Amino acid sequence: MNQLLPLEKIVNHSFKILNGLPDYINIEEKHTEREDEPSLENKIASIINFANARKVNRIGAIIQKSSNNYQLLTRLLKKYKFEFYASRIEVQRDLHDIEKVPYSFEWRSIGSRTISEEDFKTLWSRCMTGSANAASTLSIDEHLSSVKSELGTGWEHSCLAVFIDGEAAGISIPHLEPGTAEEGRIFYFGLIPEQRGKGISAEIHYQSLRILREKGASYYVGSTHESNLGMQAVFWKNGCMLKGHVESYYRTVKM
Repeated sequence: MNQLLPLEKIVNHSFKILNGLPDYINIEEKHTEREDEPSLENKIASIINFANARKVNRIGAIIQKSSNNYQLLTRLLKKYKFEFYASRIEVQRDLHDIEKVPYSFEWRSIGSRTISEEDFKTLWSRCMTGSANAASTLSIDEHLSSVKSELGTGWEHSCLAVFIDGEAAGISIPHLEPGTAEEGRIFYFGLIPEQRGKGISAEIHYQSLRILREKGASYYVGSTHESNLGMQAVFWKNGCMLKGHVESYYRTVKM
């Protein structure tokens, strides 16, 4: 049974809900049509009440800067004790022209048992060290729990580690967006500090796009923080186009 169904019926016109139960839920603004304040406030209050009733740890929210509701939503989120996290850019790319070039790196996955869950978490932590993105407020265990909750069955086959000459270089988590048939996303992408600045990020990202195509995705939606100019350069090199600017907020429900 879909536990989110009652909430989706209330907020579906305005927000997409990402299922991270029992730990969290994320909401993403779906459209930019103007809504009145009572309607939006009722939806945000319903989301919080839903989370409180289920003792969810955290609610995340992503809103579009171009939205007609931007000013209203920022005010309502602050009213309901959401904290600002980061400003991000979103990009999109059609995947039909992705070339099937030979993989030039070794790819290991939790699903194939070529890397353990613990080793993958350790590598993920190393990738987050010194990142140009804003520091995460989640532990590495919470990050992996998010992957399991959002992606569901088969999550372990999306958790990929990249090795070069037998040495770990980074991770990529390409997957089909839940609830869609053709939207590809990368839950996380990053290199360990020792591998940065060597010009390999774009190739690893491109190969991640190829993996998305092989999973059935026809297009890719990605994002990074506005401060992460390196990742933005990777997007542009790999043919991504700017989709928009968004802001992310979060609210801790229980301490």
